[in-house]
Amino acid sequence: MSNVGTVARGIKAPIIKKGDNLVDTVFDSIVKASESDNFKIEDRDVVCITEAIVARAQNNYANVNQIAKDVKSKFDGEIVGL
Repeated sequence: MSNVGTVARGIKAPIIKKGDNLVDTVFDSIVKASESDNFKIEDRDVVCITEAIVARAQNNYANVNQIAKDVKSKFDGEIVGL
């Protein structure tokens, strides 16, 4: 029985691009991290990924220019700080 509660780790992964296979990328990144940092992935462990990398793989996000254009159209030339 372990005396350690919840452990969270940030796993380094490559930059996600449109069309990337997230299952393979996440799996490979976790295996590489577990081998290099000497921790085991156990039954009942939970792996979470951010919505941001899902959106990037699906090419479903807005860039800065798109956001600026949208804000400008909604505030009719007023000065807005973001």
